[in-house]
Amino acid sequence: MTLIYLVTLALLFDVLFGDPHSSWHPVALFGRAASPVERFCRRKFRSEFIAGFAGWVILVGGATAATWLLVRLLVSRQEVAGVLLAAVILYFTIALRSLVDHARAIRRPLRNGNLSGARRALSMIVSRDTAALSESEIVRGAIESLGENLIDAMTSALFFAVLGYLVDGVAGAAAGAVFLRAANTLDACWGYRNRRYLLFGRFAARADDVLHFIPARLTLPAIAAAALLLRLDAKATLKAGIRHRHDHPSPNSCWGMAGFAGALGIRLGGPTVYDGVREPYPYWGEGRKKLNCADLVRAEYLTVFSALVFAVVAAGLGVWLS
Repeated sequence: MTLIYLVTLALLFDVLFGDPHSSWHPVALFGRAASPVERFCRRKFRSEFIAGFAGWVILVGGATAATWLLVRLLVSRQEVAGVLLAAVILYFTIALRSLVDHARAIRRPLRNGNLSGARRALSMIVSRDTAALSESEIVRGAIESLGENLIDAMTSALFFAVLGYLVDGVAGAAAGAVFLRAANTLDACWGYRNRRYLLFGRFAARADDVLHFIPARLTLPAIAAAALLLRLDAKATLKAGIRHRHDHPSPNSCWGMAGFAGALGIRLGGPTVYDGVREPYPYWGEGRKKLNCADLVRAEYLTVFSALVFAVVAAGLGVWLS
């Protein structure tokens, strides 16, 4: 039952405190460490790809090993304190409340007819151009962000926490979650297709795709189960997720976004403008194209229920398998 306590505490901390926006947040500290490690590896290795791989191993491996050792030592001396520390660490790797808070920050100005405020709020969480978006397009962007980041911010971390627990108990759970979040953070730092990072960041980008591969696909049935609980369309959730799974440059993102489109009975995707360039993305789902604030509210509930379903099932399976 220790795994259930661990996951429950982490979710409770997230509900109570949210994602602390601080320069001392462990993820922020890790992100700042990426620059000096990048400089070191570029000096030491002629090959940019090898340098990027070495930097990934140093940072991800170091953070994972340090977490495992710290929690392992504490558990061996005081088990309750070790579980509490592991729960705090898992809490720092998830961000369910942050997802919902960002959606609400978009929805509030929309309800007051303040499109410019809603566009600014949306620009904080998406990379697309938001200056000329209509209400429907703003809602679309917010819902797509929820569907995509449900995987990045929640289900993948929980998946690796459970996987780590099966390997080495509480210490393994904390290390597994940190492993995923560290790899995900390096993708955000280095995973660009520009001249500087095309080779150096290639391993970080590919590793992130591989690590999210299984959790993304397991997230779709969690969304379908949540849709059942919310009296939405579970069948359409599965149909849209499977049908559109390859309709995005990322191999993992569309499982969540298309699943949300099916569950909510709406149409997401379509042409999107990034830095003035129109990208011809296909549409996902077969429902309404014109969206409103009520759709965003339903998407927020769907995000929370999907995350909780995934957490309950993953923790339950982890206890059973252990």
